[in-house]
Amino acid sequence: MFPAEIFDIIGDFLFDDQQALLACSLCRPLLPSARYHLFSEIHVQLRTKHIIALTNILQSTCNTISHYARRVVFDDLANCLLIAGVSDIERAIRKLPLLLSMLPFAEFVRISNTNFEHVPQEVLRCLVSYLKPFVNLELHSLHFYRFSEFADLVCSFPRLQQIEIKRLTWTHSGRGITHLGRVPPHVEWHILELRHGENLRELAEWLGEHNPTPIIRSFYFDAASQSEVYKLRSLVRRIAPSLRYLQISFPVLVDSEHGQNPSLVFIDLQECTALRSLRYKHILLVPNDHTMTTMINPWVSQILSQLPSDSLEDVGFELTIPESSNETCLKEIDWSGIASALLKKEFRYLRSIQFSMSAGKTFQCGHAARYILDRMPNFKHALRVQMV
Repeated sequence: MFPAEIFDIIGDFLFDDQQALLACSLCRPLLPSARYHLFSEIHVQLRTKHIIALTNILQSTCNTISHYARRVVFDDLANCLLIAGVSDIERAIRKLPLLLSMLPFAEFVRISNTNFEHVPQEVLRCLVSYLKPFVNLELHSLHFYRFSEFADLVCSFPRLQQIEIKRLTWTHSGRGITHLGRVPPHVEWHILELRHGENLRELAEWLGEHNPTPIIRSFYFDAASQSEVYKLRSLVRRIAPSLRYLQISFPVLVDSEHGQNPSLVFIDLQECTALRSLRYKHILLVPNDHTMTTMINPWVSQILSQLPSDSLEDVGFELTIPESSNETCLKEIDWSGIASALLKKEFRYLRSIQFSMSAGKTFQCGHAARYILDRMPNFKHALRVQMV
């Protein structure tokens, strides 16, 4: 008989393959792990008949879901509103307390894929009033009419411990930043991605008004202009001691007027003493385009050399290669600079250096992998190359 840990590893490997997990559930040793991944997320449609049906399942004596449920997901509220209407959704929301009471281990709530310009504010306020016991809030792929609506939403959870936001947008700023509420200082933020630089700038301004400085564990640095760089750089400087995971999206800009080192003008990581993961995104490689190479190469290698943290565990490079180009465009990267920075810093816990490449059909991943291995021989144990 294999140890239980082996079956957990198998279940973790198949976590997003529902059909495979269903098949594994027929094997008694794999059943707990399969149930954990199958039932850890409960997707709730805000329609009265769905809420009643789900409540009946949870009340059944054969219920095996409640023990495993950790996350409750509300997806595409605008579509539910379009199909069922406001009155039906309000009735469904009023039935939520009974349903949620049967999920005692659920600590995460996720609201996703919704344009709140098409959802009445009273519906959102009614929903949030029943979600206040949750301590972890996840907001994915949402659009608000005003930034103030987003701020009001996250300030509505009195027991909040963690916020994760990804792909959020809003049309207008709304009320002035100084008049918005503040999230308690103990809350941990994970800012994974925003779709528009100006939105990220407004979020940075609001968080910058918090006192004491908010705890931001994950941050996505995406700037499309020098003014956005200034706002985000100031925020990163404030949150640096708490930062664990950082993604940097490279803009096509350089502050040539002041003649400064472009990497220092772009971002300052010298206070990031606890950074564990650094991801470079949108590194555009154009063959024989020396202007592009001159702008990007200093950032790639010198940002690494800025880091004072020896706790860095992984570094990722997302390379964007034109459709018609092949693996020879990898010559545009300053490989010696990257290798030199990694060797000089002596990151003791570095276990993964990953290159993710988006390219056309003429690009040969095998040749690219060998090229990268030849340029970074001291890190063969940690190198990972994949196509996306």
